[in-house]
Amino acid sequence: MDTAPDPASKRSRAAGRRPIDELFGAGEATTASKRVRSSVGRQLFEFVLEQPSGKQAPSSGRLLIVDHDQLSRDILSRNLKREGYAVEMETDGTRAMARLGEGIFDLVLWEVALPTLNGFDLLTKIKKDSALQHIPIVLLSEQAETENVIRCIEAGAEDYLSKPFNPALLKARIRGCMERKTLRDQEQRLLATIKTHQERLTGELNEASAYLRSLFPAPVSEPFSIDWRFIPSSELGGDSFGYRWIDDDHFALYLLDVCGHGVGAALLSVAALNVLRSGAMQGTDFRNPEAVLSAVNRAFPMEEHNNRYFTLWYGVYQRSTRKIAYGSGGHPPALLIIPGEAAPKKLAAKGMMIGGMPGSRYVAQSCEVPPGSRLFLFCDGAYELTAPDGRTYTFDEFADILAGLPANIPVDLDRLVAQIRTLNDSKPLDDDLSLITIQF
Repeated sequence: MDTAPDPASKRSRAAGRRPIDELFGAGEATTASKRVRSSVGRQLFEFVLEQPSGKQAPSSGRLLIVDHDQLSRDILSRNLKREGYAVEMETDGTRAMARLGEGIFDLVLWEVALPTLNGFDLLTKIKKDSALQHIPIVLLSEQAETENVIRCIEAGAEDYLSKPFNPALLKARIRGCMERKTLRDQEQRLLATIKTHQERLTGELNEASAYLRSLFPAPVSEPFSIDWRFIPSSELGGDSFGYRWIDDDHFALYLLDVCGHGVGAALLSVAALNVLRSGAMQGTDFRNPEAVLSAVNRAFPMEEHNNRYFTLWYGVYQRSTRKIAYGSGGHPPALLIIPGEAAPKKLAAKGMMIGGMPGSRYVAQSCEVPPGSRLFLFCDGAYELTAPDGRTYTFDEFADILAGLPANIPVDLDRLVAQIRTLNDSKPLDDDLSLITIQF
């Protein structure tokens, strides 16, 4: 049996829709009504009328709509504002690009076939601009523009929306793009923070390296010639060295190498170097290598220095006798090249690394230094290099290089360092490179 419509039901259904005049204004009502009669217009109109279903956390962000079609702009603007976005609109591509330069927009919806600047040309411009390339671009396209959309996606567009707009799809894609942008922004802020910390750390490490270098003595020319090179690795290392006159007849020279890298190694290296520079070990005869090595071993037990130890070569040249006494705490031998002798003389002495064991015994050796001799003192970073084939060079190979240097001219340390870098396949050095040469 037919029943008359309930007036209350009519009012209820009417409450869900508003007149066209109210939506578009009285002057636009006729035009809007004609559009609604078309299939595309009807879907657009229903999209405007659709009410949000369910509660969802409000969105945020500043969006720019660039579309020459007024109805399309109005529909997008109304619905995006309803979602909680701040929305601005442009119809001209040149003006829109200028607005992007303000750096205030989180996302841009751009018409693929915009007459003044199409989607592909926009993406070509924006991806070349470091200040703009991070802004997500969502394309607005007609159904027939699939090829252009694909081309723009390949050029870097974030997403696309086809006209007529599906309300649920619009909401989902814009939210998805904004969430991805938020994650990218957080990532960029994190990377910027990391970069700032890295730059600060690098600056501090460079300052520490410069301070360590300031402790090294200057090259000398009398009564014999001494020169050196110190090439720090990419990390702050533990190499240090020095030389000084103990009295008018005795000249001490030494080089130490702390295990590992970093601030801890450098601090221990500086502490030990200052002891040797100042002779600040009461009751120790610094003319006696055995006494010096034993005293340093007692002063720097590894248990008290974060389990760090170091190697040390210590020698004393006596000018009146032309002899050098030397000892070693686990350090590579110095090399003495004597005129007329084919092979260099290894100034090696037995002794455990410094700090490794309390009461370690060190035995000094000595040899004559004929006029014209050369003494090379270095750390293992000078020869523990990785060849292009992956193998590691040996001490003896480096000794052969030093023995082959021209005897009638001063040692060119810069050229020698360049040769060492070449042996390392021109890669950054893994360890500090310390190299001292003495021409007697």
